[in-house]
Amino acid sequence: MTENVQKRPVVYLDACFVSHWVGQDLDDPRQAEKHALSVEWWRKMEGKVRPVVSHLVWSEISGGKPEEAFQRGKLILGLESWGPSAEAYALADELVGDGAVRRKKKNDALHIAHAAVGRADVLLSWNFQDIVNEKKMTEIKAIVERAGYRCPLLASPKHPLEDMP
Repeated sequence: MTENVQKRPVVYLDACFVSHWVGQDLDDPRQAEKHALSVEWWRKMEGKVRPVVSHLVWSEISGGKPEEAFQRGKLILGLESWGPSAEAYALADELVGDGAVRRKKKNDALHIAHAAVGRADVLLSWNFQDIVNEKKMTEIKAIVERAGYRCPLLASPKHPLEDMP
């Protein structure tokens, strides 16, 4: 685990987590479950982790219905936010170029890259297709480490809290 100045694990929250944290279509049982687990994760981990987002998260959460975008932005307003970096873009290009992340999902590769370059301990996401994908994790980790970074734990709020750094 990376020891930072505040001695708390750094957790990169991707836009997918933020969207479910706010809650969207709560009439849909799957969406409601993701919302409930996101809220529970935050309640249990608040103050125990150093949550961060990136410019990309801000960009992605600003779309959709204005009221929902406002609520998403309000949730992360006080969080540390990382700006764009050449290193993150280069690593995202490697993740896509080597096939670990689908070309049409370059932003997902960029979330992974931001978390790795920023030395996050965990990348928290509900994206099971391109980020929290057991079949791709070994390949993602190898590419990240080959580029000289430590790969963060790629996890969802379903991941046992006690297993997180």
